[in-house]
Amino acid sequence: MALTKVTSGVRTLGTGEVTAANLASGVVDTTGLEDDIALIGFKVAANGSLAKYNLSDQTVDSFEDATGVDTGSSTGEFRITTGNKYYVGASNSGVATQTNYTASSTFNAPSGGVLDGTAQVLAVAGGGGGGVQGGGGGGGGGVVYHATYPITASQAYTVTIGSFGTGHDADHSPYGSNGEDTKFGTITATGGGRGGDGTANPVGDGGSGGAPGYDSNPSVVGVGTQSADTAGSAAGGVGYGNNGGQGINVPASSYHMGGGGGGGSAVGGDAVGAVGGGAGGNGYDATAVFGTVGGASGIFGGGGGGGCHQSFGGSGGAGGTGGGTAGTKTGSGPSAATANTGGGGGGCGAGDGGDGGSGFAAIKYTPLTLTYGDMTLISASTTAVDGAPTKGDLVVAWTDGVGTATLNTDIKFYISRDGTNYSSALTLVNQGTSGGQNIASIHDVDLSGIASGTAMRYKITTHNQSVSKSTRVNAVSLGWS
Repeated sequence: MALTKVTSGVRTLGTGEVTAANLASGVVDTTGLEDDIALIGFKVAANGSLAKYNLSDQTVDSFEDATGVDTGSSTGEFRITTGNKYYVGASNSGVATQTNYTASSTFNAPSGGVLDGTAQVLAVAGGGGGGVQGGGGGGGGGVVYHATYPITASQAYTVTIGSFGTGHDADHSPYGSNGEDTKFGTITATGGGRGGDGTANPVGDGGSGGAPGYDSNPSVVGVGTQSADTAGSAAGGVGYGNNGGQGINVPASSYHMGGGGGGGSAVGGDAVGAVGGGAGGNGYDATAVFGTVGGASGIFGGGGGGGCHQSFGGSGGAGGTGGGTAGTKTGSGPSAATANTGGGGGGCGAGDGGDGGSGFAAIKYTPLTLTYGDMTLISASTTAVDGAPTKGDLVVAWTDGVGTATLNTDIKFYISRDGTNYSSALTLVNQGTSGGQNIASIHDVDLSGIASGTAMRYKITTHNQSVSKSTRVNAVSLGWS
């Protein structure tokens, strides 16, 4: 790496004062300055979460992502992705684990952390209760699925499972109730709204599905009416909550039709004239990630069907998957939603509204359980734009995870200028520590003895690694001229 600018503030470095004459004659030793430039590059990359980046004759990589490493050519390497990122010779023997919650509890993160520092989390709120006498179906509880929820080693995460909303009593007192929120750490899934009363105004509308929620707690809008709780994205995870269907009340004809409750993945159906109540919206299918868990085989937050109350009979609306079915005036009564599905309760034909389903939560993660061994870490190649270099520089930040590694014995270094053939093992010099990391470097390596080319790479190998010795590579700067 060439020193391209000298100011009056730069005085003596190494063997002599920095003057134009000394620079021209090669007297000045700029090793310390070159190391400092590399360290600044490491800090810039880490602070900005930057991928490997290139200067005109240098690359800097603090492993904020894996783009700077040739994973196809490297062997035995494992990248730690949380905190101070680094590579270590290891393999993960942790087995994917899923924990389901049907009652409030606490999730205690593994002491060793989890793979990639994240887990998949599902939170399902309690479903709303169904309405009375042609009332609307209860709204399904809100569903939040977060695919990369951050998990910190040994931290405790509170899990609160929302209770179901009760159905409306036939005597109109008390009214049905909303489902309650389910929370997992900072995630909030909002409870479903209760179905509307078939004899009130507005009438028989389906309850709204719980609003989307992540790090927020939006209120249930329009309980007993259609609402604006539509499906949508929420920061980092997708929340589900949909409108309830519209009910119909025609007093002159003595019939009341309830709309279906909003479900986890669909709006509730509107009542259809003198035909019957609206169908509940379908629930959210979580089986692809969490399997057939919960009371409805992995489908959550279905809306309850709308009830039918009329002098000449009629059909109640079908419940969404996981939601309660509706009742008719002359046939069966409404059903409660299945427990731990967040389903909405069915609307009543001529009796009590159905209860909603209680909430549910699940977390799926892989514990970080490393088995240590040797690794070969090879960088992606970078083109030297000015032709084949004749000299190389390498600055490496490394730390001892367990035990104490011997520089140039337990950790070795190589440079290639054609991307395939490497120098003999280089002898790096310990330059002290920075930010708790060991700094080692070598400068002006003669590359003329290896195959010529412009595809610059470094190779780092670790040796004698075991449960009692693990060596971490935190950052690398490769330069050439």
